[in-house]
Amino acid sequence: MKMRLSVLPALVLVLTVALGAGGAMPAHAGPYADDLSKCLAGSTTEQDKDDLVRWIFASTAQHPAVAELTTVTPEQRAEMSSRVAILFERLLTQDCRSQFHDARKNEGEQTVSMSFGVLVQTAMGRLIENATVSSALASVDSYLDKQKIAAAMADSPPADPR
Repeated sequence: MKMRLSVLPALVLVLTVALGAGGAMPAHAGPYADDLSKCLAGSTTEQDKDDLVRWIFASTAQHPAVAELTTVTPEQRAEMSSRVAILFERLLTQDCRSQFHDARKNEGEQTVSMSFGVLVQTAMGRLIENATVSSALASVDSYLDKQKIAAAMADSPPADPR
């Protein structure tokens, strides 16, 4: 009998939450999900995290709003997906096998999604914490009208112009 693990829906949920696109995850992970999250994060190498960042970037770069800004060949995308699949398989079948089994058995399949969410958030944090990326993200500050923001923080909001 082949065990069915819904990896794609889990990954979609993970990416949705990790990238802040909405969706909801349970507010509290149980001890088994916590153990799985710790194992996943502790079992990934720096190269694994870089592979995750590359895969997430290449996947999200397919969105029509940004697709024209980057070129990722189908071969590159396939290579990245393959590397991440190998990583997920290693984590679930070797490095964190017992934690994976216990989390699914005791807390349900959603805990696996939550645990991978922690892993993806770790990888995304690595992306955003890079000094060059942080500087690029912070550049929006030079375009902000500080007076408008200060006025919005004032005691009373302005009247609705409609």
